[in-house]
Amino acid sequence: MIKPYEDPPLIGDWCREKRLGNGGFGVVTLWRNKQTQQAVAIKKFHILQDRSEITDKHCERWRNEVKLMTETVQNENIVRTVNVQPTSFIQELLRSSANGLPVLCMEYCEGGDLRRVLNRVENCSGLREQDVRDVLRSLRNAVAYLHSLKITHRDIKPENLVLKQQGERFIYKLTDLGYAKALDKQSLNASLVGTVEYIAPDLIYCDRYNCSVDYWSMGVIGYEIITGVRPFIPHAPITRWMMHVQQKKSADIAITEDNRENYTYHTDIFPENHISDCLRKELESWFRLALEWNPKKRGYVPYTKAEPSLANGENGTKGVKQTEDNKPSTVLKIFSLLDQILEKRILVLFSLYDCRWIDLEVTPETGMETLRDHVYRVTGIPVDDIEFVLPLEQKQPAVGNDTRPYDLYLPDFYGKPMVYVVHRGSRDSIVQRDLKPRIPKSITDVFQNIKVKLKPHMLRQFIANSYYFIAQEQRLYGQVLDGIRNYGLMLNDNIARRKDEIGRMNKIVYAILGGVEYHKLTVCHARDALNVEKRIPSATFEMASKRWIENGARIESNVRKLAEMADTITKRYESVLKRSRDALRHALLHPQLDQHDTFGLRNVECRYEQTRARLMEKILNEKSHMDMSQAVYECLKQRDVLLRELAFLELQQQILDVRREIQEIEKVVCKVIDVTEKYKRDLARLKLEHQDEVWKMLSDYGRSAAAGSCENGVVHLDNILPLGVAHTDPPVINKPNFLVGGPTTPQLQSTVSNESFDANQVCCLGYTDPNVEDLIAANETLIHT
Repeated sequence: MIKPYEDPPLIGDWCREKRLGNGGFGVVTLWRNKQTQQAVAIKKFHILQDRSEITDKHCERWRNEVKLMTETVQNENIVRTVNVQPTSFIQELLRSSANGLPVLCMEYCEGGDLRRVLNRVENCSGLREQDVRDVLRSLRNAVAYLHSLKITHRDIKPENLVLKQQGERFIYKLTDLGYAKALDKQSLNASLVGTVEYIAPDLIYCDRYNCSVDYWSMGVIGYEIITGVRPFIPHAPITRWMMHVQQKKSADIAITEDNRENYTYHTDIFPENHISDCLRKELESWFRLALEWNPKKRGYVPYTKAEPSLANGENGTKGVKQTEDNKPSTVLKIFSLLDQILEKRILVLFSLYDCRWIDLEVTPETGMETLRDHVYRVTGIPVDDIEFVLPLEQKQPAVGNDTRPYDLYLPDFYGKPMVYVVHRGSRDSIVQRDLKPRIPKSITDVFQNIKVKLKPHMLRQFIANSYYFIAQEQRLYGQVLDGIRNYGLMLNDNIARRKDEIGRMNKIVYAILGGVEYHKLTVCHARDALNVEKRIPSATFEMASKRWIENGARIESNVRKLAEMADTITKRYESVLKRSRDALRHALLHPQLDQHDTFGLRNVECRYEQTRARLMEKILNEKSHMDMSQAVYECLKQRDVLLRELAFLELQQQILDVRREIQEIEKVVCKVIDVTEKYKRDLARLKLEHQDEVWKMLSDYGRSAAAGSCENGVVHLDNILPLGVAHTDPPVINKPNFLVGGPTTPQLQSTVSNESFDANQVCCLGYTDPNVEDLIAANETLIHT
C-alpha cells in the first residue's frame, strides 16, 4: 500500500528505480523511461515525520532552489534541469507532493557523489592528481559562476558534488542550491546554514558574512581530496575546533593533534598524498588564501600596480576592495590564482636508480640543462651520467640536447612518468642496491611505541598511512619493472638502428679489400707487360717490382685484419641483438605481472576495512592497530625479498650487459671507420706511386728508343705503345697528374697524344664515398692508360 505523499512505483512509461540520496529537506529518486531508457533524478520536498515541523521558511528555501535551478543557473559544472515528457508524469508527481510544492527534474549523474569517492579504500590518503585537478577546476567554475550572479551557495561539501560521465571521464557538478541565496547590496547574511565541518568560522562567530564563506569551503574540500582528511583537527568538537582555528596564523593551512593532546600547526600539505611536489607547493599558496581566518582578507591579496588588469575583478565580480581614500587595497585572487596553478605544465619523471618521483614546471624556454640540473639536485646523479628514457606513449623518438622539456609533457598523464631517469654511471645495477624504504612518520612513531593504545583519530591516521605506504610500495615496484622494460625497449631499438651502420662498415671494408685485390692484379699486369723481351733494364725493373709486391702485401695484410675485425663486430652485434630481445622476454616483464597483487594489497584492504568498522563502532583496545602493523611488517619483508630476488638482479644484469656491449661495439665501429679512412688514403697513395713509376719507366725507355741507340737495331714502338696511339718522331709520352680528392670519372681517351693534357679530367683514387663500383672504375682507368 502506498503511503500518503509517497510516489507510485509506475507512472505511465516511467519506472521508479531507487532512492539516490537525502538532503536536509529533499529526497532524490531515480526514474527511468522503459521505452526511451531516459534517466532523470527527481528531487522532491522531503516529508517529515511530524508535518508540523514544516515551516514557511522551509517552503521558501525549497521554492528558491527550484527557481534558481530552472530559471537562473546554467553552467556546465552545476547540475542542470531537464524537461520530462509527458507533462502528465510531472502532474502525477505533484499530486503526491507536500503542500503542493514543485518538483525538480534534474539530469542523472550516475557516478554518485564525491563523498562516495573519498570513502573508497584506495582514496584514504587522497585522490590521484588527475582527479584532484578535475575537482578543483569544476568547483572553481561552479562557485565563480554563482558569485558572478551574486549568489552564495553556503553549503559546499563533498555530498553536493556529483559525478556525471562524459565519454571515458567523469566531470564534477555542484548541486543542492537549497541554501543558496542572492546576496543583498552589502553581500551580508545573518543565518547559520550549511554543514558544520565545511563552513567558515565567520558563520559561527560573526553575525554577518559574505560570499567568502564559499572560499573556505572550497579550501577545506581541496585539502581533503589531496590528503584524505580535513585540514583542521576534524575529530575535535566545535568549541575546541574554533579555539585552535582562531589561533592559527595566515600561513597555517592545517592543524593536527597527536596521541598526547599536543597540537601542531602546519604550513604545508601532509606528505602522504598522490600529487606531484610541484603542484603541492603551488596549492599551498592557494590554501593560504582560501583558509584565511579573517573573512575580509580571505581570497584576496594586496593590490599592486603590476596587476592593473585585476582591478575589474574575476568573472564579473567586484574584485577590488578600496581604502578610505578610494585607493585599491586588495585584489580578489582566489579564482585566477587557481587557474594559473592548474594551467602550469608539470613534467613528471621517475628515477629508476632510487625509485623517486621528480617533477618540474616547464615552459617553452626551459632547456635540457635546466632539467638535468634539477634531476641532479633531487637524485644526486651526476649530470653527465643522467640518461632519459621515454615511455611508449611519448611521440618523441629520443631525448637529445636540443630537445625541449616542454615538448615531453603529456597532457592528462598524471600518475605515470612522462620520462624515466637512468643512472648511466651505475655499472652493477639499474636500481640502487639496499634502497631504503620511505616510511611515513606516523608509522615509525607507532612502531617505536607499539604497545601504546592509539586514540581514534590517531588510529584513523595510522591505518590510512599504512595502507598508503603498502600501496605506494606496490606501485613503485610495478613502476620499476615498467621502467626497466622501457629501458630495454630503447636499447633494443638503438641496437636495431645500428644494423645499417654495421652493413655500411662491412661494405666499406670489403670494398677496400677488393681495391687491394685489383691493385695486385694491376701490379702483376704492369710487371708482365713491362718485362716483355727484357725491354726495361733488369736491375731497375726487379727492384721496382719487388717494392710493388711488398707494399701491396703489407697493405693487404692490414686490410684483411680489418676485415676480420669487421666480421667479429658483426657477430657480436647479432649476439647482442638476440640477447636484447631475450631480456625483453624475461618473466618479470610479462604484461600479466602488472595485474599481479605482489604485496597482497587486497588482503590489506580487508584489514583496513575491518579496523575502520571497529572505529565507527567504537570497539577499540590496545591491539586495534596491530592488524595494520602486521601488514606493514609483511610489506617490508616482501619488499626486501623482491629487491634481492635473483630473477630481479639477473634482469638488471642482462640489460646492463646489453648496454655495455653495444657501447663497446659503437666505439669499435668508430675506430674501424677511422682506420678504414686511413687505409683508403694509403691505397690511393700506393696506386699513385705505382703509376708514377710505370710512367717514368715508359718515359725513360721512350727517350732512349727515340735516340736510336740500340745494339741490335731499331726499336719498334708498336710493341710497347698501346694500340691506336699515334706515332710521333720523336714520340711524346705524357704522364697524367692524379689529383687526390678529385672526381671519380674514368679517362677513356688516349693519354699519349700531341694535344695538351688536362690533369683535372684524369680519375682520382682518393674518393670520399668508396664502394665496389668506384674501385672497379678506378682500376679500369689504369687498364685504359
